[in-house]
Amino acid sequence: MSNPIIYDISNIQNVLVNSSFEVIKMLPFKVVVPVKAKYIFGETRQCHRAGIYIPERDSRPAQKESKACGCNGALKIKQFKKSPTIVTFCMTRDHNNHVPGDRSEIRTLPLPFEAIKLIEDQLRSEAAVEAQEYLSFDRLTAGMTNLLYMFNSDEKASIAIWMNEKLPERSYCIFTGDLRVNNIESNLFAFGFQSPVQVRVTRIATSFCLDATHGISARSGEVMYSLVTQHNVTGKGFPVAYMVTNDQTVRPISQWPMHLCERSYFRPLNITIDCSIPEVNAITSAFPHVAIHYCEFHILRAWQTNLDNKVRLDASFTSAQLAAYKQELKNKLKYILMESNEEVFLTRILDFKRDIPDQLHFLRYFETRWNGSEVLLKRWGRPYVDDSHRRYLTNNYIESWHNQLKTIYFGRARIRRLDRLVFDLTNDVEYFYEQEVDCIHLNNGKMGPSITVVNDLIECCSCPRYISRQVPCKHAFLLKRYRKINVLYTIQKDANHLAMQRPAVLAKEEEEVVIVDEEDSREDAVGAQNDVDTSITDLTSSSKTRSRTHANDF
Repeated sequence: MSNPIIYDISNIQNVLVNSSFEVIKMLPFKVVVPVKAKYIFGETRQCHRAGIYIPERDSRPAQKESKACGCNGALKIKQFKKSPTIVTFCMTRDHNNHVPGDRSEIRTLPLPFEAIKLIEDQLRSEAAVEAQEYLSFDRLTAGMTNLLYMFNSDEKASIAIWMNEKLPERSYCIFTGDLRVNNIESNLFAFGFQSPVQVRVTRIATSFCLDATHGISARSGEVMYSLVTQHNVTGKGFPVAYMVTNDQTVRPISQWPMHLCERSYFRPLNITIDCSIPEVNAITSAFPHVAIHYCEFHILRAWQTNLDNKVRLDASFTSAQLAAYKQELKNKLKYILMESNEEVFLTRILDFKRDIPDQLHFLRYFETRWNGSEVLLKRWGRPYVDDSHRRYLTNNYIESWHNQLKTIYFGRARIRRLDRLVFDLTNDVEYFYEQEVDCIHLNNGKMGPSITVVNDLIECCSCPRYISRQVPCKHAFLLKRYRKINVLYTIQKDANHLAMQRPAVLAKEEEEVVIVDEEDSREDAVGAQNDVDTSITDLTSSSKTRSRTHANDF
């Protein structure tokens, strides 16, 4: 070997030569440098700037300069069997197209381990780095939100502060269920609350919906009962009371109505519920004379389930024939459910029972659960529903409310703590319903077309269709239907056409007033599909003088 000295980390500096940048050392050209090693191998390594790259700056203006410059530098590494502890390094080809160690080379070199370790330590110590500050801001925002509802790290203690301090300060009506068994404390709980606005609505309403919803927290055993009625101003469902519990027995639902009766003057005449016997027992124990009505959707679902399980045909019938038979029975049950005349209602029940004498299992179920007594019939028959309670044939008010709670306020995710639920209900939800009522009081609703009414004649509309075509639109026909007035529009005669048909004296333009008594079926069908909001009442009160009326939400 040209150099008999064996180099290691302590004396390797003796063989290296200086580069143009004094901090960087480099191997001399064609000088063999032996060092100690453990394995026998041999390889040739290229310079880190080897290869050629053609930039695409025409299409990528922000592309940085490549480190590949076509350098041919090569480092030969060898280890021989006769001296297996020695490895030789030799630069067999010198660098070209760049100057090793130059300052411009620094950007192409990998960071040393010490520099990487220093950067990691700075990030861990929360140095002034933009990304770290952004994460800190997120944590600060989450912490501020937690302060609004989390008054104690223990969830039960935080809820106790809500029920005993925070809500009473805002004049809330608080319910706390007594779920002790033989005076022994347990982990079961039940609490509820009502705002002053909810109490006022409860006192004037007579019809309600009652139901429970699951999935309000990370614990599957916790449910929330809601009491919903139709608001007298908005005409939409309005929750008037809440109760949260993890007791699946009848105890909390039986104590809660009694509390509402005593503290909130809760005096219902009609209540719609699911087909739940515990809820029936709880309501009748608190209000013996209240009319209970089952939700028609849940009735049909219960009938469908039992039709599938209890209706059978012998082996001579195919699966398709069995399915058609079940569908026929379901249609007959639908007709019974939708019948409002009591005599026809009872007649259809008798006819249905005569049609299925061989379906003993379903017949026994139907007579026991739905037709066993007059009380059972009144819980699901339309002839026995008061006219004031016709809007509550289903639990749509309360189902819609629970859907909004989970999708809008929970963001389709389960919350982890119940004190967060209390905060959302008493702040976000309450604020939304207050704003909805205020918008109606201020007549600040959704923008709609303007209709001009002259002496009980609908003259024109501001919608784009009328402006472009100058023919009566669906808004005019819809208003005609509810106002019982006629539609008026003008037809500008073509002067040239009149000159051909009439004497020249009559050839000038004139306006002809036409009263449309019968709208075409296409416009009538389109108008019938549109909802009519409370602005129709404003239209009906317009005088016979020329007035401009706004019809919203057509």
